[in-house]
Amino acid sequence: MAVSVNPRIPRQSMARLLKGSLTDRILLLISLAGIAAAWFAVQAVVASGPAVAEIYHGKTLLATYPLPKAGETPKSFQIDGELGPSEILLNEDGVRITSSPCSAQRCVYSGAHRHAGDMIACVPNRILITIRGSAKRRFDAIVE
Repeated sequence: MAVSVNPRIPRQSMARLLKGSLTDRILLLISLAGIAAAWFAVQAVVASGPAVAEIYHGKTLLATYPLPKAGETPKSFQIDGELGPSEILLNEDGVRITSSPCSAQRCVYSGAHRHAGDMIACVPNRILITIRGSAKRRFDAIVE
């Protein structure tokens, strides 16, 4: 099958087609600013309130624990997952999975998490731990 080209239609370069008009550029900038504002709004909601660890099995919220501060006694407990029990430790460093029946052990190797928005997932065992609330900030200042 042959493709015919109409000689009356002028060919435009691809760069000119992709360049867009001034209106396109303004709409793109407004969209990007809206996305950035939404990101900061979501981060503000996640970081509001006291720091807590939410523990899920599948889609079910099993427990919510406040993160211990320095000097408080650590809490250790087991959560039963699909493959077996996972051992969870809450201490002044944050929350961590200390043992799990999964083969890869990525959840164990990820270490302690304390910052709002952090997650620990043991996918084979279907255990998820999320951190919500105002925990220690990652940065004191950013200098350019």
